[in-house]
Amino acid sequence: MSEKNIILINNILSLEDFEQDIESSESGNNSGIEVSEKFKESFKKSTSGIKRTKKDEKKAKKYDFLLANFLVKIILDKKFSPIIEPLLKSLKAGYPSNFILGIISLVKIEISDNIREISGKEKIEFSYLPDKIIEFDDNNVDSEIRNRINFWIEDIIDITSIEYSSLVTKQIIDLLGENDKIILDFTKNVFTFFLFQLNININSKKSENISKFILNDLKKSLNNLKIEEI
Repeated sequence: MSEKNIILINNILSLEDFEQDIESSESGNNSGIEVSEKFKESFKKSTSGIKRTKKDEKKAKKYDFLLANFLVKIILDKKFSPIIEPLLKSLKAGYPSNFILGIISLVKIEISDNIREISGKEKIEFSYLPDKIIEFDDNNVDSEIRNRINFWIEDIIDITSIEYSSLVTKQIIDLLGENDKIILDFTKNVFTFFLFQLNININSKKSENISKFILNDLKKSLNNLKIEEI
């Protein structure tokens, strides 16, 4: 079949109609279209890619709406001002909504509740009450705070790996490799802010090291996912 004929057919038939004709030609039915084996294989690959892309876009939009909802609340609440700039920088750099939601779930329990509903896990109960200002000591962290941090890591991994989009996952992996300073700064700011709300001070270097550890854990998790080629 010539390239000219292929273009003509695509102009006449919808993607679904054309796919039916492809299948008919395989089963021996006479659809009036002669299709080479090479073209059939190429067509199937391209249409399956389009379908996966549409499915991925639908998944991504769900988190876009969710992030938009929480973003309004965060911006209007002045207490979150320390994390707004790094959050917006991360969005501008191209980090997807599900990843951003995972990061800010540490300081917005409603987001964590939503993630845990998706992952089928119990909601977090966190009732730590600080009685004085202390310095963060990773060798002597209150068990409730340690658990909350571990649950945070779970939430980040879950929201990026459960019902994941191949396109979005590849995007995160690529960005973590190319532009990880932006997301590292954002993660560090969120972690520091979380501790600050509990009257716990942490120096920048220590917060950065813990954030690196968390992001490296995420990288390992994402690299273990089966990402379909689009």
